[in-house]
Amino acid sequence: MKKMKKVLACAVAAAMTASLAACGGSGDSAGGTAAASTEAVKANTTEAAGDKVTVTFWDENAGDERTQYYMDIIENFEKENPDIHIEYLGLSSGDALSKYQTAIAAGETPDVGGLNNGWAATVIGQNHCVALDDMLAAWDGSKDMEDGYMQICRTQNKDGKIYMMPTSANFITLWTNDEMFEKAGLEAPKTWDEFFEDAKLLTDKDNGQYGYTIRGGSASPAILIDFIYSYLGTDEVFDKDGKTTLNCDEAVEFLEKYLGLYGEYTPESDITAGYKEISANFDSGVSAMLTHNLGSYGSHVTAFGGTTGFTANPLPTATNGKYINYGGAITGLAMFDTCKNQEAAWKWITYMCGQDANSYWNKSIGQLPTNTACYNDDWMKDMQPIQCAIKTTSQDNCLTYTSPAYLPEWGSINSTYIEPGIQSVMSGDMTAKELLDMWAEYLNAAYANYMAN
Repeated sequence: MKKMKKVLACAVAAAMTASLAACGGSGDSAGGTAAASTEAVKANTTEAAGDKVTVTFWDENAGDERTQYYMDIIENFEKENPDIHIEYLGLSSGDALSKYQTAIAAGETPDVGGLNNGWAATVIGQNHCVALDDMLAAWDGSKDMEDGYMQICRTQNKDGKIYMMPTSANFITLWTNDEMFEKAGLEAPKTWDEFFEDAKLLTDKDNGQYGYTIRGGSASPAILIDFIYSYLGTDEVFDKDGKTTLNCDEAVEFLEKYLGLYGEYTPESDITAGYKEISANFDSGVSAMLTHNLGSYGSHVTAFGGTTGFTANPLPTATNGKYINYGGAITGLAMFDTCKNQEAAWKWITYMCGQDANSYWNKSIGQLPTNTACYNDDWMKDMQPIQCAIKTTSQDNCLTYTSPAYLPEWGSINSTYIEPGIQSVMSGDMTAKELLDMWAEYLNAAYANYMAN
């Protein structure tokens, strides 16, 4: 596992560094306004199908902006492939995993589904996704897929096969409100000590302003573990004996400080907040800082009325001076075994991975392309968050760590036990140590099972 982490770290860093030196034509311009509800979109696209081959497609992180970008891409795809119709259904990010699990149990999975690497192994591990290796080998565009991201996808199942084609790569980002920081005479925090101090200094509860906003609701565990290892300054999640370091004394210290911000230096509503809520807190000026990823860039541009007024920053460095980058922050498309026309489904998957669509998609959502041909597009040089990601991950002090998302039980452990546990710590019903000890117990068992099978 340690050797694999080093390989992935080098590959991901190389992919990002390559884009810095690239030059050439610009990608397609982002466009479109907020889409109608996903139910209306599905109804409209279903009506348009006629006698065409229909490929059902689930978006794992739907939203007005993302849905419209998909509609643009689907429109172009169907023009180029008039015999294929894409039937789109958008899922909320917080419900996506449970929707897939329900669909798998009922035998009603889509032909193609978007997966998040945070829980992709949970879906793939249920053995209802199609191995794509043979189709990949026959695809001319395979040579342009960034090898580091492909290797990450191979870790999602112990057989080392490709079940998910990566379409986007991400970078955990500390977003800061420029005006709030300037008024307070502060710069973006470089260390975790500075982060905790700034969260306090930027809070003005009497005027409804908070230094930070915590994600206490959906998907909170997958984010929190990244912060913990960023604070620890290590890429080793399990030691040589197969035991996690997640509940070490330093991790407990961090969690006490981090969740201790809740209610005093963050909004009280954060205890159930998911992405939409914490993003809204930042976009509306309620909070001065937000930790998310490059994917929220479009929301900030809309809220701030342009590309200024907010800044993308890396997570703070650890006390040992190390910056910890999460190397598995990718999303992609999988094909399910209920698919009756795999050729048509594969055309849709490879279209999303091809240069034109991959460039347009990632420029629109503010993330990193997985097709290396996109590295020649001007927008990658011009976008501040992208350059922040490239610069940070190219530094000598950067370590790339892989979260335990490859464990099949990862998603269910988090949603069943850890997410409610985080809320219990925030409400004072559980201590930080109790939560981390429980989390470690489940992870140790899952890791032992993974290594034994």
